Amino acid sequence: MEGKGVSIQAMKTYPDISKLIKAKEAHRRALATLSFEKKIELVFKLQRRRRFVKSGQPVRRKSRVAAK
Repeated sequence: MEGKGVSIQAMKTYPDISKLIKAKEAHRRALATLSFEKKIELVFKLQRRRRFVKSGQPVRRKSRVAAK
């Protein structure tokens, strides 16, 4: 690139994320309508998930043996 200007070809194009932003906004609004007790319940669920993830325990799935 010569000079101080940026060529249009050098500019990166980004994907349209408007749907993602709208979905996040709708989720936030849904969370805002919940009762205080429900919000506290969600916090406890997140804490349990965090403890599980930080524990490093492997996820054990049931084997996919076909039932005969």
